[in-house]
Amino acid sequence: MTSKKSYILAGAVALGVTAWMLSDNIFGSAPTAEAEIESAEDAAKKTPQFIVSAVRVENQPITQVVRANGFSEAEFVVTVSAKTSGEIVKIGSKEGSDVKKGDVLVQLDSGTLPEQIRAARANLEVAKKRQEVAARLAKENFSAPLEQAERAADYQNALVQLTLLQEQLDDTVIASPVSGHLETLHVEAGERMRSDMPAATILGLDTLSVVVAVPQTDIANINIGNAVTLLVSGVKRQGKVTKIAAQSNAATRTFEVTIDMPNSDRLLRAGMSVEATIDTGVVTAFGVSPAHLSVTENGQLMAKVSRGDLVHLVPVEVVRTGAELVFVSGLDDGTILLTVGQAFVSAGDAVTYSLASAS
Repeated sequence: MTSKKSYILAGAVALGVTAWMLSDNIFGSAPTAEAEIESAEDAAKKTPQFIVSAVRVENQPITQVVRANGFSEAEFVVTVSAKTSGEIVKIGSKEGSDVKKGDVLVQLDSGTLPEQIRAARANLEVAKKRQEVAARLAKENFSAPLEQAERAADYQNALVQLTLLQEQLDDTVIASPVSGHLETLHVEAGERMRSDMPAATILGLDTLSVVVAVPQTDIANINIGNAVTLLVSGVKRQGKVTKIAAQSNAATRTFEVTIDMPNSDRLLRAGMSVEATIDTGVVTAFGVSPAHLSVTENGQLMAKVSRGDLVHLVPVEVVRTGAELVFVSGLDDGTILLTVGQAFVSAGDAVTYSLASAS
């Protein structure tokens, strides 16, 4: 009985193997690796190729600018000092007011100088008359040359003495040497001043000097006389470049550029933060999104363009930045600039692009 079941099982297995071998002929053989590759290539041919967006370059005139920050300074700072010693008897100007050239700032006690000057004038007058008499006598041979020389010397000495006394009297009045803003009075009435002691500090505020730090990469584009737009605490002013430093700051490698800023209305003060936009001329440039540019390992800014349906890299330079676009030079008019999707293609790749409006 067991032997009969074994024969039946062996026959079933043999029948199954025979059926599997016949199935290749009946239903076809399994696909080979080569057939699978050919099928994938056919499918790829039917799949649409990747399309990169592009624009046609149309350059336009763009004002090239250099932006820098700095601070305002007074046009001049003058410290007026005493030329002589003496007690202060009067303060002639009020701290914080405007003064004109020649206005009295401080009056010192003149002591006996007025009396000494009157005596010196009388002495000069006597010396003058004696010199005149000696000169007349000399013409008539009644006076020796030596006497004439002595009278001339007496006159010169009297004149020098009067001049010195007059200068001392003048020095008791400390006047403003310039017109400006009296920022600080360093003395008070009743105080005794010494020679060379500071009396007042005067600022020039009608024109402010703005000093900004410009990077070494931009300094070559700036020239004396360049127009500048200045923004100070919401107040906009127009100025011009008056000085460019020849040596950079050793710590920051920036150059100081000085700009004159009108301030006749006195709305602005010295020491305020200033944003400066320096106009360095007009160049042709094209506006593009920063996302559509790339940077090489050495820091060169590049744009991807299509030439003969192949991707090429073109170096560009930033002329001006805006809220959404950067304006770059280096692209010729009519160039096909790759935009959206350019990150997925490399130099030398074949590219299919779709032109969009440059705006």
